[in-house]
Amino acid sequence: MAAYKHHAFSSFIILMLFPLLLQFQFGKSELQLNYYSESCPKAEEIIKQEVAKLYYEHGNTAVSWLRNLFHDCFVQGCDASLLLESVNGIESEKASGRNFGMRNFKYVNTIKMALENECPSTVSCADVVALSARDGIVMLGGPHIEMKTGRRDSNESYAKIVEEFIPNHNDSMSSVLSRFQSVGIDVEGTVALLGAHSVGRVHCVNLVHRLYPTVDPTLDPDYAEYLKGRCPTPIPDPKQSNTRGTTVKRP
Repeated sequence: MAAYKHHAFSSFIILMLFPLLLQFQFGKSELQLNYYSESCPKAEEIIKQEVAKLYYEHGNTAVSWLRNLFHDCFVQGCDASLLLESVNGIESEKASGRNFGMRNFKYVNTIKMALENECPSTVSCADVVALSARDGIVMLGGPHIEMKTGRRDSNESYAKIVEEFIPNHNDSMSSVLSRFQSVGIDVEGTVALLGAHSVGRVHCVNLVHRLYPTVDPTLDPDYAEYLKGRCPTPIPDPKQSNTRGTTVKRP
C-alpha cells in the first residue's frame, strides 16, 4: 500500500510538473505537433522505444530525462545547451554546482544515434531532451502528453548564468518562490516542481550540514538516524554516486 501511495503521489506530481515546463520558451523557432512527420516520420516512435529500452536496462534514466528538461529549459529556454561539453576554455553548464549529480547524458547520445541511423542531421538534441522527458514520465506512471516539436539547438553554453536561474538546494523558501515567480510560476507550481524530486535521490553532500556536527532539531529523530546511516561521514565524496554513503533514496 505504501509503495502504491508513493507511486500515485509521484504520478500526480509529474502530471502537475510537465505543463509547467511548457511555459518556458522553447528555443527560437516555431513549434508544431508532428514537426518531423515528413522529414523523419518515425522520430517520436524511435525516441519512445529507446526511452523504454533504457528504462528497463537502467531504471534511473527516466528520472534523468525529467531533470534534464528542467535544468535545460530553466536557463535561457529549451535548447539543449545543457548538453554542450567544455571546449576551448568555454565551460559546460554540466560543470555548474547547480547541475551537480546529473547523469546519464551518455544515454541521450544513445537515443540520438538511433535517430541518426534513421534520419541523419534531422532531429534536434533539444527535441530529444524534451521528448525523452515526455516518454520518461510515462515510464514513471504519469500520463502521455502531446508535445510540439521543432526546437533548435544552441551552440552557446550559459554556464556563467546557471546560478541565476537554478535554485540552490539550501536556498530559503522565499528565495525559491521569488526565483520561480520571476518566470511566471506560482506557489502551487513551485511545489509541483520541487515535489517532482520525490522520484529521485538526494546526495549526501547536500544534506550532511543538517546531520553534523549536530542533528538539525527540525528533523524527525528516527529519520535523522536513517540519514546518518546512509551518510556516515560529514565529508562525503562528491565524485561518487549510487553507493552507500553518497546518495539517499527518497522515502
